[in-house]
Amino acid sequence: PYYRRNPDMKMFEIGLGCDMNYGPGASVALWRKLFPQAELWEAEYNATCVDFATKQGMLDGFNVLVGDQGNNQTLDGWIEKSGGEFDVIIDDGGHHNCQIMASFAKLWPTVKPGGLYFIEDVAVGKWMGYRKYKTASCPRTFIFSHLLQDWVDDLVYQGGYGSNKWDIHFMFCQNEACVLGKKPLAIESNK
Repeated sequence: PYYRRNPDMKMFEIGLGCDMNYGPGASVALWRKLFPQAELWEAEYNATCVDFATKQGMLDGFNVLVGDQGNNQTLDGWIEKSGGEFDVIIDDGGHHNCQIMASFAKLWPTVKPGGLYFIEDVAVGKWMGYRKYKTASCPRTFIFSHLLQDWVDDLVYQGGYGSNKWDIHFMFCQNEACVLGKKPLAIESNK
C-alpha cells in the first residue's frame, strides 16, 4: 500500500548481504522488481563486496554508499550524499546494538513524515557475539530491544502524541523485526 501511494518513494537499505551464505544482492534484486519507480539507495560496510556486486551488475539502478553504520561521520556523509528525506529505511546491516542505535539516531530525523523505518534481526542483539561493538556513547551492555520496549511504554502510557522522545506514530514488532512509523504531517501540525 505505501508504494502504491508513493511510487516515486525514496528507499534506503543498510546491508547488501555480503556475509550471507547465499551471497550479496538478494534484497536489491527484489527492491528493483517491486519498486521500479523508486529512488533506491543501498549501504554496505564491505567495500570489496560492493565493488564485486557493482561489477556483476547487481547494483544497477541503485545509489550505493559504503562505510560503518555505527560511525557518526560515515552516517553524516551518507545523509549529505543522499540528501536524506527518505520515505523508507531498512536497517538490515551489522545488527550490533550500537550500530542500530547510531543509525537510528542519525537517520530517523531524515525519514519523511508518514515514512517507515524497519529494523531487522533485532533478536540477535541479545546474543553475546552481537554485543562486541561499542562507541563512545554506547557501551557493550546496551541492548537495542530494551530501548524499543521503553519506547512502547512511552507510546502506551503517554499516548504517543504527547511523547517527548521521538515523533513515532506507531511501532509494530514481530519475530526478529520491528517497523516504526513516523507521524504524518496532519498529526504533526495538530501539536
